[in-house]
Amino acid sequence: MSAVAEMHPIIVGLTLNYRDAGRTKRCVQSLLDDGAAHVLVWDNSADCGESATALRDDWVGESRVSIEDSSVNLGFAAGANRGIDWIRAHHPGALIFLINNDATVLPGALHTLHGTLLARPQAILAYPDIDQGGRLLGPIYYQRWFALITLAPLPGSFPYASGCAIIFSPERWPTRLFDEDFFMYGEDAFLGWTHRNTGRLAYTPGVWVRHEGSASSRMASRFYETCLVASHLVIARKIARSRLDFIALILGRALSLGARAVLRAARYRSFVPLGALREGWRLARPALPTDSTPRLH
Repeated sequence: MSAVAEMHPIIVGLTLNYRDAGRTKRCVQSLLDDGAAHVLVWDNSADCGESATALRDDWVGESRVSIEDSSVNLGFAAGANRGIDWIRAHHPGALIFLINNDATVLPGALHTLHGTLLARPQAILAYPDIDQGGRLLGPIYYQRWFALITLAPLPGSFPYASGCAIIFSPERWPTRLFDEDFFMYGEDAFLGWTHRNTGRLAYTPGVWVRHEGSASSRMASRFYETCLVASHLVIARKIARSRLDFIALILGRALSLGARAVLRAARYRSFVPLGALREGWRLARPALPTDSTPRLH
């Protein structure tokens, strides 16, 4: 991309929909209102086109909005990657603003985050502070031994950008953005691990996004709890530096995820978090090494 083109790029929004046209419509409108040249909705609903049809009805006659309907639910990482591929093909050279469908951008978000990319030529993406129900989320930290997610660093932590809202430059990173071994959750934390200490993930102070949080997955649902457990196990395999390190990471997760399940079962008065421990392990097993030796990255 030339210097002039990078100064004045097209910004294309991207969001994933799963049977939630109402929230997706609000998200898309916020992107258009803030100056997005186009918005792609990647529909992961896998409901024979019903959700995609409802979305198209919402945006009939609006040439700035495209709806792509996947025949199967690809999950977040693969769905986002396919959406990025579509934008690369239809809007070469565009910056991509990836945002959860249960979030909205505030006025000035696209301009401000683009400014961060201009100021940080080594960065492949920029991310803002997020208002999540009154709770401020900026850089998030992942503690590798016990899979703890915190807002302040702990020993063994590394920072990452929430996949809820990022602006991404495909020109600076032409390979796939997310690892598709992750179905839902964990792909953003692993991206942080991959690019740790490189300056490629640029934090932009200031609240530029409001996020409802886990609207599609429903907090404490079997789907949410199971995917979360599976994601932590997959991360363990991917960040392990040796066989011994992998065993330590799994033992740490056995303690932390077990305690988490007990606490959440008591909080929600439900056995779902406990059942999700076994189900999450089962889902993660195809991605875990069969001989207890991690595939190193």
